Amino acid sequence: MKQFDIYQHADGRLQAVKQGWNWPAFFFGTLWALCCRLWRIAALTIVGILILSVAGALEKSGLLDVVANIVCLGVYVAFGLNGNQWRRRQLLSGGFHFAGSIEAGRRDDAIRRHAECQPPETTIDRPTFQA
Repeated sequence: MKQFDIYQHADGRLQAVKQGWNWPAFFFGTLWALCCRLWRIAALTIVGILILSVAGALEKSGLLDVVANIVCLGVYVAFGLNGNQWRRRQLLSGGFHFAGSIEAGRRDDAIRRHAECQPPETTIDRPTFQA
């Protein structure tokens, strides 16, 4: 079981973000960032990759290729370590608020279990007075 943080929007939408390492962000990096609408991170990564690629093509000894591979591995490790935190920040800036943590096997199960644990909204009938 994994631990998920649940975020809720004022309109009732729920999002779950796993705590810890983010494997999809590690393996897919920029594509993951684009899918999660993390535009700034995706753009910075694309620009960095383009700069390394151009520099590697211009340099003939091959040493820059080794350095570029090490840097790229570091970038993907940074994605794995920070991906969930980046997602949390994006949700908070998008009007979501932290609604709690829950243990579940998958993201969808976490959202479902959180929704089931919430008390139903009740409406209070107030008497109306007419003159």
